[in-house]
Amino acid sequence: MHELFIYGTLMPGLRLQAEMQGAERLGTARVPGRLVDVGRYPGFLHGDGQVSGEVYRVSEAQLAHLDEVEEMVPGDRAASQYWRERVTVQEGVLAGQQVWTYVYNLPVDGLTPIAHGDYRRYIREVGRES
Repeated sequence: MHELFIYGTLMPGLRLQAEMQGAERLGTARVPGRLVDVGRYPGFLHGDGQVSGEVYRVSEAQLAHLDEVEEMVPGDRAASQYWRERVTVQEGVLAGQQVWTYVYNLPVDGLTPIAHGDYRRYIREVGRES
């Protein structure tokens, strides 16, 4: 089993929530990093700030499926839209522990920063449907 931090459209109530079916929700968390608006979803980047989201426990098979959903090509970072990496939870469930998350792996020039790091709040603020 693996612990996975999600911060965007995979969260409950958002567009890709069905992709998390069968995963065990452990609770809310914040990790170091920042978000950008990629269009229909956010992109997580390493950097100053904190990103809000949720941690789930997923099986090896679920993680492999989510790699496909996130357009991660195992063993080929250059061909991947997102790359799965470890981050350390700063606040919330599993604080101090490392969990997987998906880091945006394409150029970010011209993308709008989501300064507060909370994608749910951001889509409410800009009036976007999830």
